[in-house]
Amino acid sequence: MPKKAVKKVKRSTKHSAAGRPKGTGKYGCETKVIRVPVYLVDEIYEFIRRKINR
Repeated sequence: MPKKAVKKVKRSTKHSAAGRPKGTGKYGCETKVIRVPVYLVDEIYEFIRRKINR
């Protein structure tokens, strides 16, 4: 059975501007989401703390 085509809905500009402004979060700059192994999370947070507290 073939899949039905899904019509994409373009959102208004109100939705795209919603939320927290860039650069106002925990780190004070724009961030990027990455996937890391769970066992490295604590080590990565420690690395970030050392880099920020120079």
